[in-house]
Parts: sequence; C-alpha cells; structure tokens
Amino acid sequence: MHFKGLNQKVTGVLIPVFSLRTQESVGTGEFLDLLPFGRWCKAAGLSLIQLLPVNDTGDDPSPYSALSAFALHPMFLRIQALPEYSVLPPGSGAIKKVESLQKAHQEELRLSYREVLYKKMEILQVIYTHQEETIKEDKGLIAWIKKNPWVQEYAVFRALKAQNSMQSWSNWSEYKDPDSADLTKLWKKKSLGTHFYAWLQYRIEQQFTQAAKGLKEMGILLKGDIPILMNEDSVDVWAHRDIFHYELRAGAPPDMFSTEGQNWGFPVYNWENLEAQDYDWWRRRLLQADKFYQAYRIDHVLGFFRIWTIPYKNNSGLLGYFNPSSYLHRADLYRKGMDDGRIRWLSEPHISGQDIRGLFGIKANKVITSIFSQIGNEDLFLFREDFGGERAIHALDQPDSVKLTLLNWYRDRTFIQVGPDTFAPAWTYSECSRFKMLADHERYGIEELVGQKGWENESLWAGVGKKLLGFMLETVGMLTCAEDLGAVPDCVPQTLGELGILGLKIPRWSRKWNEPGQPYIPMADYPFLSVCAPSVHDTSTLRDWWENEEGREGFWSALGLEGPCPAEYSPATARRVLEGLQTAGSGICVYQLQDFFALVAELRIAESTEERVNIPGTVQDSNWSYRMPLTIEALENQSQLITTIRELAGIRR
Repeated sequence: MHFKGLNQKVTGVLIPVFSLRTQESVGTGEFLDLLPFGRWCKAAGLSLIQLLPVNDTGDDPSPYSALSAFALHPMFLRIQALPEYSVLPPGSGAIKKVESLQKAHQEELRLSYREVLYKKMEILQVIYTHQEETIKEDKGLIAWIKKNPWVQEYAVFRALKAQNSMQSWSNWSEYKDPDSADLTKLWKKKSLGTHFYAWLQYRIEQQFTQAAKGLKEMGILLKGDIPILMNEDSVDVWAHRDIFHYELRAGAPPDMFSTEGQNWGFPVYNWENLEAQDYDWWRRRLLQADKFYQAYRIDHVLGFFRIWTIPYKNNSGLLGYFNPSSYLHRADLYRKGMDDGRIRWLSEPHISGQDIRGLFGIKANKVITSIFSQIGNEDLFLFREDFGGERAIHALDQPDSVKLTLLNWYRDRTFIQVGPDTFAPAWTYSECSRFKMLADHERYGIEELVGQKGWENESLWAGVGKKLLGFMLETVGMLTCAEDLGAVPDCVPQTLGELGILGLKIPRWSRKWNEPGQPYIPMADYPFLSVCAPSVHDTSTLRDWWENEEGREGFWSALGLEGPCPAEYSPATARRVLEGLQTAGSGICVYQLQDFFALVAELRIAESTEERVNIPGTVQDSNWSYRMPLTIEALENQSQLITTIRELAGIRR
C-alpha cells in the first residue's frame, strides 16, 4: 500500500497477531481481530499498529522461522468467516469442533501453539474435503492461483512435508532438489492434495486484505515485519537453491552477551545471482507485503550491508567473517614479509603430537588417523581437510572436556581462509597462540592490514547498502523502517539517512557509550527519521526492565523527570515515563501493548516477567506465546486506559 509520507509524529502499538483475543477468535489471534483492535486504537488516539511477521512457520512458533516468504500463517484464519463454513449443516462435526476448540482455549493466558494449529488444520481439511470439487472449480480461486504462481511450489512443499511427518526437506528420501518439471508434476498429482494448501492461502489472503483495508479506512497505519533471512527448511531454499549460498550460514560475531557469537542456521543469499535476475524474488516478496502494509520493518538491516557468514560445518559464530568484505589478499601478506608456509601456519591450527597424545593417551594413534593429518615427518599435525569442523567435534563419542579442548584447538586461528588467495581476520585473531609467537613487527604488520581493510570496508558496505536498499525502495511505496541494532558500522546510519529510511532507537540502549558514565541520549535528540521503541518483542517490557534490571535512575534523568527515581513502576510512574518518552524526536513512537497495560492497576498481571514475548537464545514454551489477558471487546470498555493513552498520544500531536 502506498504511504503518502511521514509529515507528523505518530504514536503506535506493537502486538503479534497471535496475542490478539476476541470473543470470536479460536485459540489464537486471527487477522480479522485486527478490525476491532483498530477501532480501539482509534478511540485511544493511536494511529499505527505494528505486527511481527505473519508467514507460515509450520511446527515452529517463532514468526522469524518461516516456511515461505509469501504464504500467510493458516493459524490466523477465521474458520467461521469462510464461505465454505457458512454452508455446513447445523450441528455438523466441523462446527462442533470449532466450538469445542474455542471453548478450550478462550481463557488461556498463553498460546498452545501446536495444539491449536493442528486442530485448526484438521478442521480445515474436513471442510475442504467435503467441498473439494466445488472449491477446485471456483473461478476466483483459479484466477488467484494464476496471479500468484508462488502458491503452487508452496502447496507442493507443504504437501510433501505433511507426507514426510513435517520433517525438514533435507531428510526426505526423494525430491530434495526439485526442478520445474518435478514441481509441475507434483502440483497436478491429485493424491498429494496440493489444492488444499492453495485454497487455504486464497482464503487467508482475503481475510488479511479485508482487515488491512478496514484499518486504512479508519486512518490506522499497518506496519509489517520482513525478516531478511529465510529458514533453511523453507520452500524458498528448497525450490530456489540458486539464490542462496547453501554451504554458508548467517549469524553474529562474539559480543558481551555471547562469547562464541551466534549461528542462526539460515543460509546467506547469493546476491550475485539475485542481481543477475534483477532481484526478482526479493521484489515479489516486497510486492506481496505491499498488499497489506503501508509501512514495514526490515529485520537486521545490517545484513543488507554485510552479513556475518559462517561455513556450514561450524555451529558457533566464532569462525565467521563479514561478507562482503575487503579481505586480506595473499599478496598483502607477502608484502608484510610472509610466505605461504607462514600464512598457512596462521590460518590452520597446528597441534603438536605431544598435545594429542596427552589428550587421548593410548587411543591417540586411532584419533590421529580419523581427525588429523601429519605435516611431513614432523611431530606436528593439522585437522584433516575433509574434517567436518565444529559440528564433527560435537558429534564425537568423547567426554565434553575432550571436545572442549578440540574446539579450542580448532578455533585457534589468526586468519580464516575465504578463497584460494583471500583471508579474513578471525574475530579473536590477536588471541591466537601462534599470533602471540610472532615478532613484534609481524604482529604490527597484521594489525595495520586489518585496520586498513576496516576503513576500506566502510566505503564498500555503504555502496552495497545503497544498491540493495535502493532496489527495495523503488519496488514498493511503503514507508521503510530498519532494525539497525548491534555493532553498527558508521556507514549504516549515514546511508539510511540518505535513503530516507527510519532507524530504530531503543532508549535503554541508546547511550553515549564512549563517554564517561555512558549517559543516555536525550529522547528529544532522536532524529525524526527514526522509530522510538521503548520495548520490543525481544526485550523485557518497560515494567519488567524497571523492576528487574538496571539503568532506571539514569533513564529517569534522561527523560527530564524531576525528583528521585521511583523503585516501583506504579501506574503513576508508568504515566510519567511514557509522557517523557512521548517527547522523543522520532517520527514514530511505538509501544508494546503490555507497556500500556502498566498504566491501569487492574490490567497489570502479578509477574511482569510473564508479559515478555521472547527471550533470545532460549528455547522454552513461554517464547512466542503471549496473549492479551482480556478480549478486545473488554478492552474497549476500559475507559480510563483509553483516556490516558489518548492524552499521551496528544503530546506528540
């Protein structure tokens, strides 16, 4: 949807679709719940609703692990609003199952993801089967499939996953690498039931479109979320291997929160092939989102400048490197006085036979044969060229202490070889045991090269970011916002500003980190081209942060609030904090719905930690399961809350 321009300050609310709750929804929030929620927002003076990704994620509750870049999540479909449901005879089994499912989960404070999903899919399959021939002859569906060719390969993929007990395609016995002929044949294979999934997407899109248009008529902006990366187990990676580097995975380098970095498990893009295709896949992905949204958030926008890239054989982020990058070339190292032997010594771990025998004892010879290769006649060994990296070490039938030693040996590198003659400095290159053995002039020479390449990278990354974000801006008219958190190169905010893309400001992390005391940046100093988000799905809520984490005293002062900082985040304190945040210079200020609930005593649940949507780096049932503690119908009767939010929103207007 075209966005006319951000010419005034906006206040909005962030909520996942699965968190919505109405008297009509069944077990989870649904797209049509956005209509009453939009009416509540309008009454409260809010003019933007921001969602998390809404694509089909299959068995995985994380909205950032999509099975498809195009397909919407079947769980967000309202079964009772289907034309095929309205013609069911009274008292039919499907109707009874819907009523039973709704009753069973109506009062739950947490989403029972898989149970609700499986039962809804079971009901939908029954409805489809009873009317299959009529559905297949539906001219509207036939025309929609023709207009949305992505749905055929998605339907084939989903049908094959169902046939393979939802296993990843990499574990299937056949069709691991399909060609266009395979996809056409499978789409037409009646016994596979592909049309069921196409019909589902047709009806889901109709309902989401109805909600999006309704919000637009109310004057409510709908903002979506487009993750940069695709799940390995997705139809896009399965059917379009050419636009991914399947042998590489994306992640993040080590930091204060993760000493081994992060490996997200998502393949990185083959941007060269994408460019040769005029970014067709990405353009179609944006145009799909453009059907519903007036604004969108690019998740991990840094990845459009450079991505932390990790060879598939490694499962930590330690041995990754930025790609693209101005790498160290063999010729650069020659000029620093190094020969090929020296370069190899610094880029491949060299382990003494004495150390290996000390670790494995009488089993050393057997281990050496399977893992290591000897350097000539020396009592010195390398890991075998065909050795499977960190993944292989973790898979060994050895005690954890032995695996840890092997991992430390394997990671002990100054350089990571990227190509035959190109190298990246390891993130911890200065800690490499052999780097420390170098003469002073050799260490200084390497450090000088690394610093020089760092300066070159700023220019390189700025060019890449402008090119990739540029084609996105020319493809759709939505307002573009960027999640630009993390170790941000200097070129990123400058490039975003030049392109008119809004960056992200999370006040608790927006500080002058290089100044004494690391003071907070005053909210009034935030640039207009930014989104101020006091809390997001991956952080604690404001109340949870205030009650259980550090930093509130300095934050209170940064808000310009007088008097001592309250220890308790009472409704009165919440109002003063939000009043201060509403003075932010950002064009958009968006709050999690939970942050508004803190304004009214009766809407505050006992434990603020229970309001959190996700804790990154953890796998637990509470992640991605938060639900509103009351229905939207009940929320519309909360006159005190509505009045308070409307007054807060008025500060920005």
